[in-house]
Amino acid sequence: MDKSMFRYIGKRILISAVTLFIILTVLFVMVKCLPGTPFNDEKLTAGQKAVIMAKYGLDKPVPVQYVTYLKNMVTGDFGISYALYKDLPVSMLVMDAAKISFILGIVAVVLGTIIGMILGIVAALHQNHFWDTFATVISVIGVAIPSFVFALLVVIFFGVKLQILPISYSSDDPIMTCIIPVFALSMSVIANVARFTRTEMISVLNSEYIQLVKAKGLSRNKIIRSHCLRNSLIPVITILGPILVNLMTGTMVVEVICGIPGLGKLLINSIHANDYNIILACSFLYAAMYIIMMLIIDVSYGIIDPRIRLAKEE
Repeated sequence: MDKSMFRYIGKRILISAVTLFIILTVLFVMVKCLPGTPFNDEKLTAGQKAVIMAKYGLDKPVPVQYVTYLKNMVTGDFGISYALYKDLPVSMLVMDAAKISFILGIVAVVLGTIIGMILGIVAALHQNHFWDTFATVISVIGVAIPSFVFALLVVIFFGVKLQILPISYSSDDPIMTCIIPVFALSMSVIANVARFTRTEMISVLNSEYIQLVKAKGLSRNKIIRSHCLRNSLIPVITILGPILVNLMTGTMVVEVICGIPGLGKLLINSIHANDYNIILACSFLYAAMYIIMMLIIDVSYGIIDPRIRLAKEE
């Protein structure tokens, strides 16, 4: 990599760090504006609530709380749970839940990308035929119907009617119990990847340099493998990052439907309980994942196509 590439990466990292700081600040203020407190037990008197708030430092001014939170967060300490999991470290709770959501999201993205790319390539190579129509129908259905609706349909049909798949998550049999959520989550990935791959493949197949390669006498398979696929990768790479993060955030309802103890379920429960530290940690993790994905995409762009890097620098 040359100096311009290092300068480009450094600039992108700096912008990402500043964006994360702003997001954290806004999140902290928003959480503090939530009605109620984590200690909403009706049995507690006002005096007892005041003592508990003072114990956790929640009676101090918001700027003081923010600076304390920021200092602890830099060292990896996201505080403790106030209500959901009394006094347990939030970092441990979030990491355990994120591990499950992350594995679920990765499997859905990998599966959806492979199937979507195959569908897109086949549709592009057989324009206006059965496979093209089939891929288009799948794409429309996958984009139009939310993943949680797919999850409900699959649960009802395969779980309740046919009873061939378990309808709720079990740590004793994670593979079988994750089939329904993975299938539901991968539908939107299949649809988007198939659509983008088909469009790009058709565009590349009709380009002038492909006509030149054909004139040189290269076989159809070699043209597709060596020239079309590589040049069709950029838009697919672009959408994979946001798709993965959207899947992570979109798993909330699917996790609740399938009883998966993931990040989405933890965030929803923490919002119900006003558990400030868990809300902040989960929301910040989602934001960080999105920023990191966009950073990876930008850097990948710069490596794959130097023209994009130079254009952004200008």
